[in-house]
Amino acid sequence: MYNEKISDDANLNELIDYYLKNFNNPEIMDELKWEDPYLYLQITRLHFIKQLQDTTPTYKCPDCGDNIVHDEWGEEYCESCGLVTRTPYDYVAGFKITLPYGRK
Repeated sequence: MYNEKISDDANLNELIDYYLKNFNNPEIMDELKWEDPYLYLQITRLHFIKQLQDTTPTYKCPDCGDNIVHDEWGEEYCESCGLVTRTPYDYVAGFKITLPYGRK
């Protein structure tokens, strides 16, 4: 029985790793949400915690490495290349956007 528990834990850890790697794939996450809502909630919590622990410098552009500035509308963008890294909005012109440093 103890060996079965170890193998179940190993399988669960493999599943969690798989879903964390594919967190941005809406098809995989929607399927998980319907098949196992409790595991889906656990994955979203772990992803949220992982984002909080991320030590990526949000004051440097991920593309060119220059400084990030703020504008009066709350967006953060690169001075040099113009890449928008963070914004308070989820959608632009009806399309969901994905930003390097997430939503503000």
